[in-house]
Amino acid sequence: MKGDIRKALDYLNAAKQRATYDAVKSYLGFGTFDKIDWNEVLGPNRQYTSWVVNKKTGMPNGYKPADLHPDLMSSEEIITKGRQLQTAVEEFEGDADATVDAAAPRVEVADCHGNNAAVICPNCSKAYLISGFLNKGVRACPHCGKSKAVFAEVKAEWEAQHEDDVVESEQEASRLIFKKEWLGYDVWVTFSEDDTTYRYPHDQLLQTFISRLGVIEGTKTWINDGVYSFPRLSGEQKKMLKRYIAEVRNVPEATQAAETGFELPEIKTAKNAEDLED
Repeated sequence: MKGDIRKALDYLNAAKQRATYDAVKSYLGFGTFDKIDWNEVLGPNRQYTSWVVNKKTGMPNGYKPADLHPDLMSSEEIITKGRQLQTAVEEFEGDADATVDAAAPRVEVADCHGNNAAVICPNCSKAYLISGFLNKGVRACPHCGKSKAVFAEVKAEWEAQHEDDVVESEQEASRLIFKKEWLGYDVWVTFSEDDTTYRYPHDQLLQTFISRLGVIEGTKTWINDGVYSFPRLSGEQKKMLKRYIAEVRNVPEATQAAETGFELPEIKTAKNAEDLED
């Protein structure tokens, strides 16, 4: 058994169904004694991932009230087995494929960010999400099943309408920096400090900094301005960025002339003393 976390989360959200961490762990193909970094598997705490819960409490670990889906407790049933989750996900995907009508009217694109989009069903007028990663980028309306969204078409339409809003995948900065406007666009950022140039994946490094250092998230600058930067790298931050070093420039070795401003005269030799200049 080796499942797809995005497919599982898509099902849990559509079905408004909770599943335990152990069930998801088994569904993903991990063994009983395997350790999992849930921050890497699920990403940041948010309503979309809050359906994965602790077996004893029925709630996700470490989530704030604002991060919980409003319908989280709508059902008392909780999926506790990996095989049970796999069957439910497969049935959900089969039902979605069966209800998609190739002649269905086009959906309205409400928003598109990175590999995810929000669309409005032309039949029931309800909004739903579609991902470029799930179900080959095609999803039927989970509310009525009478329309479908094709992510490639949705994204192309959105970009045509918002040409000026497209974020470049390569960004340059004067320091280590994170921006909310770059989230979801697979942005790589290049900056230099002293003799070293770094090039790092924005979203991945952001989550690493949040989970390991406990910084950025919750600060005023991140909440209000959507930006967080580091004027200088600490020793710990340099270690975390070591794998993203793009270039190290040679530093000239210190010389007596450079340090004192005085350069020693060249020493000359000769066989006879009279051959030496004064």
